[in-house]
Amino acid sequence: MAHPAVVTIASEVNADIAARPPVEVTALLEGADDWAISIGAGEYLHELVKRLQPRSVLEFGAGRSSLVIASALQQCGGGRLTSIEHEPAYVEASWQKMSRFPAVDASLVHAGLRMRLSTRGLWYEYAGIDRALKTRGPFDFLFIDAPPGDRGRDGTLLVAAPYLVDGAVAVIDDANRPREQTAIRRWERTLGAERVFEAPHIGRGVSVIRVPRARRPDFSWRTFVGSIHDRVSY
Repeated sequence: MAHPAVVTIASEVNADIAARPPVEVTALLEGADDWAISIGAGEYLHELVKRLQPRSVLEFGAGRSSLVIASALQQCGGGRLTSIEHEPAYVEASWQKMSRFPAVDASLVHAGLRMRLSTRGLWYEYAGIDRALKTRGPFDFLFIDAPPGDRGRDGTLLVAAPYLVDGAVAVIDDANRPREQTAIRRWERTLGAERVFEAPHIGRGVSVIRVPRARRPDFSWRTFVGSIHDRVSY
């Protein structure tokens, strides 16, 4: 069962942003393209970070969302942000604004995507990020908004899991899509992840999960075979 305090906070944040959306988030996302985080998801992410006050955040898929996270960290005293991105040119303009948040130790890690077969399955994974995860972790909060499209996001949490603190919280964007829901079910099987809150009405859907214990994923034949089936089907 998910930690009751996290469940309560995740639900309260949803009610809070419905009553008074954060003005600063709208400004940070002004002029964003279709690939960027939606205003609704940005508002939720901003307020959840402020409420949970994580010390070290790991982000898969940098950009405007990086500024949203940094803004929230700045407002709650600072912290560390590590963002993994495979298209650095796309996020350059956003990251030039990171100096607005001097209390945030922000690091943008450029890493190409590659398909890799391991005991975890056949996933698209970010190449060569283990050192960054080891030196910048452990992480108590994650935001997962990449890889894009049919490459799937399953591998993100599976790779990051050993570098988390017990009870780390992850927010998954685009959670209304079937592939993201499949990824969450696989995390439940292999990591014991717990669904804390789901909001299909926020942007393209937002899910909040909690990872009770930092560890390497358990082997699952169902997940392993399913990952290969995904690659054949898409």
